[in-house]
Amino acid sequence: MSVNHQLRGKLITPIYDVYGGLVAVSTRSMTCQKGDPGYFWHESFDKGSYLYGLNWAKESIIRYGKVIIVEGEFDVAAMHDFGFTMTVGVCGSTFTLSQASLLARYCKEVYLMFDNDPSGQNGIRRTMKLCIDHYLDSYGIKYIPTNLPLGKDPDKLLRTEGVAGMKNILAKAKDEVNFWS
Repeated sequence: MSVNHQLRGKLITPIYDVYGGLVAVSTRSMTCQKGDPGYFWHESFDKGSYLYGLNWAKESIIRYGKVIIVEGEFDVAAMHDFGFTMTVGVCGSTFTLSQASLLARYCKEVYLMFDNDPSGQNGIRRTMKLCIDHYLDSYGIKYIPTNLPLGKDPDKLLRTEGVAGMKNILAKAKDEVNFWS
């Protein structure tokens, strides 16, 4: 089976390292055929070592001192389209120590905005446990979980509630963390 056949009918998204070097591609089937694999990565690609869009977002992350982490490329694109250019994406719903060390160079606030579905909420719980287990807050970085409305991901929230709705979600999350700090 040739690569052309494997990629036929798929939307291809390049994944770059922090310096802009191509490290892999992600694909999503446009036909949703049963048994059709949803993603194609380079064989040696370690998705836990990269954050989608960090090469584009790092200047904004440095400028604002914060980053928003979402699940996947499409949510990153939507966030950037609506002006939230400090947004990056995990490849899946798992945040790793390697990704935490990448971000530690650039900011002190990390907003975790995973989808409000079982996978996303488990991802937030795993990330907060990682932060506690490895004392990540002792480096002066605050990890702030957000709570999206049920059935909404960042893209859907922006399209229905706009920039103001997204800013409200972020402000509420920060207020809740500051209240308990």
